[in-house]
Amino acid sequence: MDAVVCHDWTGDLSVDSVPVPEPAPGEVRVAVRACAVTRTVENAVQGGLDDDPALLPRIPGHEFAGVVDAVGEGVTALAPGDRVLAYFYLHCGTCDACRRGEHNRCGNFGGWYGVSRQGAYAEYATLPVENALPMPEDLSFPAAAIAADGLATPLHVCERAAVSDDDTVLVVGAAGRVGVHLSQLAERRGARVLAADVHEDRLDHVDSVTGTAVQPIDASEPEFAERLRAATPSGDGPTVVVDTVGDLPTLEAAWDALAMGGRVVTLTTHHERSLAPLLKEFVVTESALLGSRYATKDEVTRAARLLADGRVEPVVRREVGLADVPATHEAIRVDETFGTTVLVPP
Repeated sequence: MDAVVCHDWTGDLSVDSVPVPEPAPGEVRVAVRACAVTRTVENAVQGGLDDDPALLPRIPGHEFAGVVDAVGEGVTALAPGDRVLAYFYLHCGTCDACRRGEHNRCGNFGGWYGVSRQGAYAEYATLPVENALPMPEDLSFPAAAIAADGLATPLHVCERAAVSDDDTVLVVGAAGRVGVHLSQLAERRGARVLAADVHEDRLDHVDSVTGTAVQPIDASEPEFAERLRAATPSGDGPTVVVDTVGDLPTLEAAWDALAMGGRVVTLTTHHERSLAPLLKEFVVTESALLGSRYATKDEVTRAARLLADGRVEPVVRREVGLADVPATHEAIRVDETFGTTVLVPP
């Protein structure tokens, strides 16, 4: 079969012919029907999650959906023909966190699908049966791929920050796959949304796929903090800020504009970047700085249902084949593309 292969942790990708994988005991093989090509994967192939040379060569890709093609020994929960989407984190299933359903907090974390083991930039992929989640029958494969992370992550963010109709939510990086689905989801929860990004085409894109409660705002213009305050009903600033980019000047301005009792939620894992407000600022404003770690398996399943029911619209800007994936990553690397590109293997 053909697969996109990472040969070193500097992002060197090529399309190679590799053997079709066989499912081990407790695993299923999936014929991949759709896999999102994302900045998270770009971070992974650059060694941002794990740069152990022993993991190479590696087939990346984790945000995918497809049809079970074969099952390994001992698998009874799934059968060939079942439609599934993938859970990103390799978890033990037996620790206290997993027993509570908090698989994203697994105490025996086994790594990331598509990094710690072969992923889904391929015609076929194997994964542990526990990582194969049921897919609604009325959901398309590209939409299911988005549910696996692009909407599940925003759903976890909204739970972490308790987003409600009393909030004004600033989404930094709103044109990205997480940002645009978060903007929709926060709006569906009744919040007002300030959708921040740069360049007119990205802001126009957000405007075209969101509702009237979402206001695009250019993060590149000067006096960003002042403009954020002016965009809120009483001039108090946003009550929730969600950082999907990791740009420190933008994040610092957002912190400066944050309303009393506000929450800043960050998803980014840039190792060298740090936001360090004075401790007294947390006390004086009673604000909170939160990390958000992927999603639970329940949240992935709920995200799939939100898309299947039409309550959130899956936003796919482009579909590509395997041969186009390396060039798509090059475009991501130099910031020449945004939104969700979905790989559709032959």
